[in-house]
Amino acid sequence: MEKDVWHGLPEERFQLYQNWRTPSGYLCGTYAASVLLAYYQDYLDSAVIPRYIRQKSSGDGETLANFLRLFVQRHGLPTIAWQVAHGISCFFNHHGYPVQARATMIGGWQRSVKRIDQGKPLIIGLNQLLGSTYGNHWVVAYAYMETSQGERYLKIHDNWGNYRAVIPAKWVNATVSLP
Repeated sequence: MEKDVWHGLPEERFQLYQNWRTPSGYLCGTYAASVLLAYYQDYLDSAVIPRYIRQKSSGDGETLANFLRLFVQRHGLPTIAWQVAHGISCFFNHHGYPVQARATMIGGWQRSVKRIDQGKPLIIGLNQLLGSTYGNHWVVAYAYMETSQGERYLKIHDNWGNYRAVIPAKWVNATVSLP
C-alpha cells in the first residue's frame, strides 16, 4: 500500500447523497444503510433497490430511508452491527434480492481496506469510547489512507451533511458490508 495517498472511491460519487441526513434520534444506522444501498444501485448493481422505492441516480433518499427503517430500526432505537446487517438482509429478502449483509465486530481497518480495494463502500460503526467526536454513530466509508508515520484515516459520508469527512480509523468498532 502506498503511504500518504488516498485509496478508494471518488468522493464526488457521494455528493448526490450529501443531503441524506439523519433527521433526529438514533436513525444513523438506517441512513448509513440508505447511502450504502443507493451507491450500490447507482454504481454496482441497479437491482439492489426496487425501482418503486428509488430510481437509479435519484437525489431523493427519503422513500428508501423510510422503507429501510422498517427493517433496520423499526422503533428508532440505537443499533449494533448485527442489527444493521440483519435489517439490510431482511430488506433484501423481502424484495427477493438474494444477498446477505455481513457484520464484523473486530478488524475494522482490515475489513475497510479489503472492501474499498474491491471498489465497494461499507458501513462503519464509530465508538465514542475510542475517541469518536461523532459519539456512537454509523457512517459510510469509501476511501482510506495510511501515513508514513503509521496513522490511518478513512474518508466517509457522515449522514450529517458531510460526504467527504475524514476520521481516524481508530474510531471504528464494527463494519457492515455487502458481498
